[in-house]
Amino acid sequence: MPMRVTNSMMFKTGAMALQSQQQDLLKVQEQAQTGNRTNRPSDDPSGMYRHLIFSADLSGVQSLKKTTQFAAERFNLADTQMSHIHDALLGAQDLVLQFGESMIGGNPTVMKAAAQQPLSWYKDIMNNSNTELDEVPVFGGGKLQVPFDESSLMATSVQVLAKGTKSLSKATAVEASLTPGVVPQDVPLSVKIRYLSATNQYQADVNGVMQETVSLDENGQMSLGNWGKFTVQGGSNEGDTYYFEVVPQYRGGGEDRPVRLQQGGALPGNVTGHELLEGGGDYGRNVNILGSMAALRGALLRADPNEVALQLSRVQEGRAQVADLQGVTGIRNTQVEAVNTTLQADETALTTVRADNVEVDAFQVMSNLEQISQAMQIMTATQRQVMNTSLIDFIR
Repeated sequence: MPMRVTNSMMFKTGAMALQSQQQDLLKVQEQAQTGNRTNRPSDDPSGMYRHLIFSADLSGVQSLKKTTQFAAERFNLADTQMSHIHDALLGAQDLVLQFGESMIGGNPTVMKAAAQQPLSWYKDIMNNSNTELDEVPVFGGGKLQVPFDESSLMATSVQVLAKGTKSLSKATAVEASLTPGVVPQDVPLSVKIRYLSATNQYQADVNGVMQETVSLDENGQMSLGNWGKFTVQGGSNEGDTYYFEVVPQYRGGGEDRPVRLQQGGALPGNVTGHELLEGGGDYGRNVNILGSMAALRGALLRADPNEVALQLSRVQEGRAQVADLQGVTGIRNTQVEAVNTTLQADETALTTVRADNVEVDAFQVMSNLEQISQAMQIMTATQRQVMNTSLIDFIR
């Protein structure tokens, strides 16, 4: 039955309103399913733009947070390894006090047996200093190769014990050099060279093994076998005894990777093996810790209590050097942890803001669903009434 114009307009208007409510219902149902107030840019362009900004900021904060967490792990691992090195030096100090200028120190068999202990500490310190975290050396100064290896050696500075003195001092115009590419046996080496004034000759002892007496050549040099030379410029004084060691040389970077922060800022990274074991940098005390282990071993192999006693100040200064660098590490770790705490707070705040920007209010969704459902029921009833208009109603 054809409808009057008025009824037709009412039907079309109701249908359009019903269709609009249907779209609103679908939108609210989508919000209920996804939990998001906006699911596409057209829903809220400005809100979506804010969401992108919050997401970018949150991603940056999370990246920095991971960086500081990894740095903190490196600092903590470095502190643990330095504690082990400090303990080794403490043990070396006790060994010096036990055997240096003591009655038991006069027994060559006992002293040579005790020489195994500093060799063990030397190996432990090597392992500690070559520790890696995720295949990156902790003390490598940013380089990926391990910082210490017995294939890359150095001769420490030559020290002299002058006649009538009881402490070592740095020798002037005297140096030891190694032959490139040659690795001597029984590394680390402790070398003791005595000047024999009666014959103007020199005699070397390497790890307790006495070498032949030799004279300096025209260049003031004496051979130490195929692995090195000893050079004296200007001659020696009666009673002079020289000491140096051959130990692995640091081969890492100058400084560790800095901890990158926001706005181009950075915090210093971990200390390096050069600072820790060779005493370099701003915080080192110029003590070669591997050399101190080699020297103590050599003194025990030579069964010389007086030489053992000479190592006390070096071992104690080495302990102080490690303790200083532990302090530096602790300060840097505190700084990194403080930054990490701030980043965690920023992450929480940005996560909340971003969620508030896009997440839907569950109570509001349920309220909207109820209102739209009621409205659609009323519209449907109205449409049904229009469709059921009788002939009498039409005539009217």
